[in-house]
Amino acid sequence: MHYYFFMDENEFESSLTDRYQTTVPARIRKLLGLNKRDKLEWILDESGGIRVSKKAAETEHFDPIFDQWLGFLEKDMLEHPERLIPLDEKWYEDMVFEFSGERGVGIPGFPPTLAEFRAQPLPFDMDEALPEDEEI
Repeated sequence: MHYYFFMDENEFESSLTDRYQTTVPARIRKLLGLNKRDKLEWILDESGGIRVSKKAAETEHFDPIFDQWLGFLEKDMLEHPERLIPLDEKWYEDMVFEFSGERGVGIPGFPPTLAEFRAQPLPFDMDEALPEDEEI
């Protein structure tokens, strides 16, 4: 007799592949409203149990005041490029110090030196980030 006969109707099983991937059982996919490429949240509770749920889609934040401010900055930089001051090593270190409170210590996304910052890969593809008629 197969052990499935002894499983509760709310118990499901799936196997892990060699790459630690698994298939979400069909009933769970339907109950959670899962679609291809959806993200799952895995939450470990105090008792060692695991709760899996569909991760809510991140909504794009829209702030009209912030967008107006960015528009003002863009216009000002284009109309008065002479006001722009290049970021040098000293200014960068002072900025990181203001955020971290310590010299020579980076913070998430901002390593301690400008050279290390510039060596980081961009979080986006530059070819997709700019419209075709603009250059860096």
